[in-house]
Amino acid sequence: MNRQPILQQYYTRGRQGVFRSNEGYDTVARTPGLDNQFIKKTLHPFCVYDAPRQLQERGEGELSSYPEALVCFHAESGEMVLGRSVFVGADFTGQRNTFFSHNYVIPAARRDEFIAKPEKVFGVRSFASSHDDAHGKDLPAVDDLPGQPDLTVDRKRLLGQLGIDERLFKQLLYAVMTSLTAKKKVFISLDVDISEAATRASQLLEVLYNCLPYELRRHFGFLTYSSEPQSKKHIHVMFVEKGSIRPGGGHSDKDFLFDLALGRVQNVDLQDGGHEYLDFAWENVKEPQDLAQFHSFCEEVLAGADQSLALQLRTYYELCALYLIEKGRTAVYEKNRAGVWQALVSYLRHPGLAKNKRLHDLQLLLFRIEVEALAEKKLPDGETIRQMIESSDASKQDRLRVDMVRYLLNVLMRAQAAGQRGLLSDVFKHLAASPELFGMTMKTIFQSEPLIKSLFERYFSERLAAVTTMDGMLGEIRFWAQMAPEAMRHAFFAAETTEKLLRLFAREKSKLDTAIAIHQFFDNLDGARNLADSLLDELDKSLLKLIDLEKLSRDDFQKMIALLEEKPQSFFGTLDVASRQKQEMLMNVAQLRETKGVLHPTEFFRKWEREEVRIQQRIIQNMLASPLDTEDFAHVPLVFYHEDRFGQDGFQFTEMLDFVQKHGGEETLFSFVQWTLAQRLFFEGKQLLPAYRLALRQLFLENKAERLRNKEWRKRWSALRHADFRKLLEEVRSETANPLAKLFRHKKLMLSAVVVLMGAGAVAGYMLSQQKPLTEPELPQEKPVTEQPVPDVVQAEYVPAYRLMLEEPHIQPVRQKTAENGTQDLESTDKPTAP
Repeated sequence: MNRQPILQQYYTRGRQGVFRSNEGYDTVARTPGLDNQFIKKTLHPFCVYDAPRQLQERGEGELSSYPEALVCFHAESGEMVLGRSVFVGADFTGQRNTFFSHNYVIPAARRDEFIAKPEKVFGVRSFASSHDDAHGKDLPAVDDLPGQPDLTVDRKRLLGQLGIDERLFKQLLYAVMTSLTAKKKVFISLDVDISEAATRASQLLEVLYNCLPYELRRHFGFLTYSSEPQSKKHIHVMFVEKGSIRPGGGHSDKDFLFDLALGRVQNVDLQDGGHEYLDFAWENVKEPQDLAQFHSFCEEVLAGADQSLALQLRTYYELCALYLIEKGRTAVYEKNRAGVWQALVSYLRHPGLAKNKRLHDLQLLLFRIEVEALAEKKLPDGETIRQMIESSDASKQDRLRVDMVRYLLNVLMRAQAAGQRGLLSDVFKHLAASPELFGMTMKTIFQSEPLIKSLFERYFSERLAAVTTMDGMLGEIRFWAQMAPEAMRHAFFAAETTEKLLRLFAREKSKLDTAIAIHQFFDNLDGARNLADSLLDELDKSLLKLIDLEKLSRDDFQKMIALLEEKPQSFFGTLDVASRQKQEMLMNVAQLRETKGVLHPTEFFRKWEREEVRIQQRIIQNMLASPLDTEDFAHVPLVFYHEDRFGQDGFQFTEMLDFVQKHGGEETLFSFVQWTLAQRLFFEGKQLLPAYRLALRQLFLENKAERLRNKEWRKRWSALRHADFRKLLEEVRSETANPLAKLFRHKKLMLSAVVVLMGAGAVAGYMLSQQKPLTEPELPQEKPVTEQPVPDVVQAEYVPAYRLMLEEPHIQPVRQKTAENGTQDLESTDKPTAP
């Protein structure tokens, strides 16, 4: 297969360049095919060189004294850029000092060839320092960049020469690895002469580079020389001129600063102890082959993982422990057994790593270590057990699950024998979080009666003891139905569950709703029918025993009846006397739903004692709708029936009418009274029961007969067709009428006499006014007037005021007649005369 070629670019000050036609700094040559935009935006920012101040000040003319600036970074488009910038003295004019940059652009597909071999990054000897314009602006592509080993000396000795001990080395490596994700730069100033600063920087970088896992190298960028600290894109580590790391020197206060010339390290918070990979890297710093093997291990384990995981320093701490255990260093495992399992679980749970063979092999290795330890009577701790169970769930290796169940049962039995109750509880608790392993373990336990007694019953009792609410209890039953259905058929389980549920039920405030919820719970629970039948019977018995019938609402009553109607007849035979009595009262009241017409209370309550009647009446009253419905009228008399201490039947009619008015309003009260007038229950013969008549009388007399003073209501009440009721209304009207009207209405004879006398007086007065006086004064003569005849009868037109106050005044006309002696007499008659 043909490999993609490596492309080149030259940059310096020339007479003209690729992108400019006049003299100045520009790309002076490049490989055809290298994108112009890539050159301008990606390469040009790194084509820069500032000569050290120290050499400039002394006018150093030896070019080899000027440090090389080796740069390596990874472009956003995936290419790896490997370049070098050097000081080259005077330019083509001979008047200005300049530099020369040469960059190789390595295709993304080939960058792993370089990151796996640090000598191909740090040992390249083919960089150019000049370009002859006569050769044109095109550069050839190259097939490869041969590298030469640069580090031939002892690496720890080299570090010592640079003043870097174990702690400082770990700080450096920690800072470099962290900079890739922490958005912090690492600035290093070496305590060496400026002329050898770049060489030493390159050597130190190669040591650090060897310690970086491959995925970190794919993102890592560095620069071996810069006159000042600068925050440059893609660059994570920058070596700077001695003395340039100072406040305001181009770095932030959060960057990692290593000013080795002054022995000062800033912003590197590395605590002592617990740095597995840093310890491993220091241990193997002289053995790059061993480091390379670890990096290959990481590549295999992390194949398929997302980038964020592969860039975390913590990842390599964890993988280092797994790698060392795989290499046989079990002491690493013994130091932190639970932590090692936890690290393994985190990788097994990763979507891209669940089927990773290397991880599965590690899991089996760790499991074998634990089995061997148990055989030597070394019990695991609870956290290790938890992580082992979680690893089994994550990897889903069938053979391992079977072995894990056997191992866990062994742990349980040994823990019980050793009296380690805490470990026993921990194992069951962690097993319960794994449905598959728990089910397999319980299935095995239920195949052995000794295990049932020693393990299951003790564990189940502990779980029940922790349940404090009804919701918790139902959750516990659901747990066993789903996780270990075998338990539901065990007598111990049924007995303990029923007892605990009934205790919790007795504490519930809304017992009926709770009972219904429990019934619904079992209706929707698979695999619990046998338990449900017996448990629900006990629950319903408890409900009947504890429920207060007098507090049942209309809806509660319907629910209670529905609950009882579902029970078989055999259930009622198991009730105690009090519960059976409650059930019979409920069913007696329930028959009202099917009964048409009006039941007489003496018939309905014939077999019940007085207290039982009272309870049923309360139930019926609670059943009545509010507002009261006409369909409920037939049940109202049952509520207000009572039997006195002499055994006489009766009703509380006043309370009955008050109840109807209160719960239905005036319209309902009218309808109820109208309904009673058609019911024999309220009559003796054709007359209203005296007590009911009295109650109605009191009803209409309320507030000065307000119901009859309203014109509309008076018409409606008067329209009710019943003789005794209308007579009652007349009595009320008479009793509440105006006193004067009442007087004349009840004293007809007296009224007739008064009318006659007053009529006679009026006529007499009129006649006297027509007679001449005894002595008349003389009047002037006038023309005589023709006298008119006097009629025989004079009609009195005067109406006294008292008649206007009466509803039906019967004023008789007064007739005049001439007596034999020539005088007028007054005669009255009981019958009105025609006009």
